[in-house]
Amino acid sequence: MNVTERTPATGGRRGRGRRAGIDLERIIEAARSLDTRTLTMQAVADKLGVDRKAVNHHVSDRESLLKLLALDTFSKGSPGVEIPLDASWQQACRIYAAAFTDRLIAADALAEHLMPDDSLYIQFIEPAEAVAKRMTEAGFDDEGTVRCLALLTNLCWAYARDALYVAHSGERLRPRLTRETVEGRDRGAFEHLARIVDRGIDTYDRSQFDLSVEIFLRGVEAVLPHGEAADPTHGSEATVRPSQA
Repeated sequence: MNVTERTPATGGRRGRGRRAGIDLERIIEAARSLDTRTLTMQAVADKLGVDRKAVNHHVSDRESLLKLLALDTFSKGSPGVEIPLDASWQQACRIYAAAFTDRLIAADALAEHLMPDDSLYIQFIEPAEAVAKRMTEAGFDDEGTVRCLALLTNLCWAYARDALYVAHSGERLRPRLTRETVEGRDRGAFEHLARIVDRGIDTYDRSQFDLSVEIFLRGVEAVLPHGEAADPTHGSEATVRPSQA
């Protein structure tokens, strides 16, 4: 992120850009202190004590500002991602997935403004390179490696979307829809779904994410040809958090 020189603001409205004494860092800082649901470019300008054109000099519109806020929150959403040099490709995938997911969830209401483009993925290019390196060393070819990274990243997006939906709505949608669909029908015809939904198993919790990653890893081991299939962590600690790296 480019940061222009700061000039302390004094009373009244100021001019544009550098002359107004603001930069992207100050704009994001001001926007972060406001309610994102009602955030406007004018509100940010008022917060900074400048003309709105001074804010527009750096950020074109509200949606661009929300995206910058989301990216800023994403970048600070979890500790630095460190993949140990001796990590297996499976461990590397777990660390990558946990960190990426944690950052998406940390973005909270702003996550909807995160786009799967270069501005997002450039922040995870080093962990992605580490995963690619471990997979190449394990014998995966380039196509298999990049397809696995894409699939793993999509898995992270899907779980984060579910987790954020529950956090904001307080509702676990799948069991409710299943229960409503089964109710009023012949329970004998849906005995398995009825029994399962009655148990109240939470498929939105972190265990669901962990299971998804493990199924991904086992599937990769089974489907893609490579030289090194054994997972040294299997049978002990299955999930590696970024903070444990």
